[in-house]
Amino acid sequence: MINPAQPLRVLCADDNALVLDMLSKTLQSAGHHVEVATDGRAAVSRVAEDPNYFQLIVTDTRMPRLDGFGVVREARSAGFHGKIIVFANSLSPEDRKRYTDLQVDRVIDKPGKSGELIGAVTELSAALS
Repeated sequence: MINPAQPLRVLCADDNALVLDMLSKTLQSAGHHVEVATDGRAAVSRVAEDPNYFQLIVTDTRMPRLDGFGVVREARSAGFHGKIIVFANSLSPEDRKRYTDLQVDRVIDKPGKSGELIGAVTELSAALS
């Protein structure tokens, strides 16, 4: 188990239940508190309830009701100032640039290794300390 610089409150958004389960277990095993959303609209609704509650959002790109780009834009518009990791597969160079332009903190390709995800989360956690 890796000890994070500080435990984070993390919102994971993905429409794939297996991915959500993997993300949740991986992040919880590293000491983080995790909530999940099964689509982009649900993720933004949860953030809008209290924009300062979550410190990190981990989102997929292709989801029903609202894609990852919309999650990033709308979460920021709702007042979310935390870190954002995009965990997605098959992103084009144009999509990566769009995420860079939206000031996403990290893009990790699926299927990612849990160590890569935890390393990124630990690094971002330290930056929040």
